[in-house]
Amino acid sequence: MPAPCLKTPLLLCAALLLPAGAQSASSVPMEVSATMTPAACTPMLSGGGVADYGLMNADILKTGQITALPPLSMVFSVNCDAAAKFSVIVIDNRTASVVPGIVAAGSGNGALGDDYNFGLGSAAGRNVGGYAIRFVSGSYTGDYQPATLMASPDGNSWNGAANSMASKRLQYAWGNGGNTTQAYKALSGSLSVLPYINKPENLTLSQEIVLDGSATLELHYL
Repeated sequence: MPAPCLKTPLLLCAALLLPAGAQSASSVPMEVSATMTPAACTPMLSGGGVADYGLMNADILKTGQITALPPLSMVFSVNCDAAAKFSVIVIDNRTASVVPGIVAAGSGNGALGDDYNFGLGSAAGRNVGGYAIRFVSGSYTGDYQPATLMASPDGNSWNGAANSMASKRLQYAWGNGGNTTQAYKALSGSLSVLPYINKPENLTLSQEIVLDGSATLELHYL
């Protein structure tokens, strides 16, 4: 999506007054104003941001089991017209269709609560499943140097992102280690999606089921 443009107004006001001996004359106010904006940055995903699994036979679903699909990766990049500090938040556009606990159960990682669980839409009133999003560790470069993924709950205090999975509660930025984010003109790396399909007994398999996940990566200037 287009990066939001954050504007910081700067207003300088001055009044030019006449000398003390001429106070009866009118004064002439002068205003100087300007609008300062950060560097313009554009986030992009390769392939139009579509992770397309094509047609799949329902036979892959096994009774009583959550089905994990193989991860698909795409390139996530941010390009700016000048070096800028920015963060990314991930918004679930299908949050109403989240199947509680499916990412934790499907991945076997109980630490992945539903803030890591993005909805896959619904079919015939049944929620299809969920998926996780991962900023692939070690794949990111900023201005052609290695860049480390960092996470923050508030955009002020930053730490290394422990598992590189995208949480809806956190925002993400990059740096060269430590607890400080860096300004970049060009950032690039891999982003993967990891889908988990609901148990077949929880779905209506008499009709076509479409995986309809949708998320937005939103850029914010720091």
